[in-house]
Amino acid sequence: MTYCDTSFLAALYLPDEIFEPQARTISANFHRGIPYPWLLELELCNTVYRGLGRDLYDKRSCTAILGQISADKNAGILSVWSIDTGALFRHAMELSKRFTAAYSNRTLDILHVAAALEFRAEALASFDQRQRKLARGAGLHLLPENL
Repeated sequence: MTYCDTSFLAALYLPDEIFEPQARTISANFHRGIPYPWLLELELCNTVYRGLGRDLYDKRSCTAILGQISADKNAGILSVWSIDTGALFRHAMELSKRFTAAYSNRTLDILHVAAALEFRAEALASFDQRQRKLARGAGLHLLPENL
C-alpha cells in the first residue's frame, strides 16, 4: 500500500499544479483506495482554503475542488482510515528524535510519515523534499522514485 501525503493529493486536486502529470501517472497504478485519515483530510482541505485566501483561484473553484474531494471520498477513491492518535504521536516522537536534527523536518511531515508507518505502508508518495528524506530514513520506498 502507498500512503500519499498532502503534496501528492494537492497535485491531483488543485489547478495548475506542476506535479499533476506525475501524480496522475503514479495514482493510475493504485489498485485500491488511497488511505485518507483525518490528518490528510484536514491538511488537504486547509490547503484548498489557503489557495482561496491567496487568490490562487476563486470561491467557485474552491467549492468545486472540495466537492470533488468529497465525491472521491464517498466513492472510496479516498478511503477513510482511522488511526490511533496515541500510537501516531508516539511514533512521531520517535521519528522526531531520530531524524529532525539531520533533516529539519516539520511536524506535519513527521506525522504523515508516522501515519504511513502505522498503516504499514510500503511506500510514500510525496513531492516534499524534507519529508522524502525522512521517509527514506524510516525505510519507506518513495514515489516518484526521483524528483
